[in-house]
Amino acid sequence: KPIVALESTLISHGLPYPDNIKVAKESISAVEDNGSVAATIGIINGKVKIGLNEDDINILAKDKNVQKVSNHNINLSIFKKENAATTVASTISIASIFGIKFFATGGIGGVHLNAENTNDVSADLYSLSEHSNYVICSGAKSILDLNKTYELLETLGITRIGYKTNYMPGFWFSETNHQVDDNFEDISDISNFLRLNTKLNHKKSILIFNKVPEINAISKEKINEWIERALLKAEQNKINGKALTPFLIKEINNFSNNKTLKANVSLIINNADLAGKIAKNFYS
Repeated sequence: KPIVALESTLISHGLPYPDNIKVAKESISAVEDNGSVAATIGIINGKVKIGLNEDDINILAKDKNVQKVSNHNINLSIFKKENAATTVASTISIASIFGIKFFATGGIGGVHLNAENTNDVSADLYSLSEHSNYVICSGAKSILDLNKTYELLETLGITRIGYKTNYMPGFWFSETNHQVDDNFEDISDISNFLRLNTKLNHKKSILIFNKVPEINAISKEKINEWIERALLKAEQNKINGKALTPFLIKEINNFSNNKTLKANVSLIINNADLAGKIAKNFYS
């Protein structure tokens, strides 16, 4: 069946309440309106669930003790019978076990700023290189080192294709200056390419880049200006480690008067919509 996996971290940690519930439900509807099956993945009371229902989504959206699990700690949440939300990396890993090829998300993780000193590189990139999923996203999150992320994707052998774009998107902004490996203008052409990859038993994931909807796109210059201001504020307040990313996102959203939140919401739903279309076409 044309099943599209959806992550759950955006419900618990990525978006504020009640936007998180709204986006989760609208992403499911976007997939299913195109004739595909939506499968939001998460952990409820220590059980991995593929296809969260409304009660499950409410738990992840409202419970203050929801864990954020990647591949390194998912086993602990299962052992401790916790409620937990899956990141891009752990969602891909679970989807792969059950043969779910398609996955829609907002933006992938990547190489963090100052990674040459911290070695902070998202497990998302390694999950993409270890599994053969078809991932629809709007690039890596804007607050990352997009140059190094682009290069590492190539090093890891992950094909980067664009849907109606010649350049990797910058999440909140439409285009970076990094060219994709190829641009596809037609969904059926993407499906044919993915079918060939399946026949070839290609062992790596393929990224399908889908730009943020134009109406909600923000200029690269504005984003970079807000990132610099947020980084300076983080340094002044000695915020680092795991606390840095949520701090930066919150500060940048404040600087933008909620424009980055609106962009985030729109691109997540837009990516779910495209994933639903491609998955349906792929399995037709």
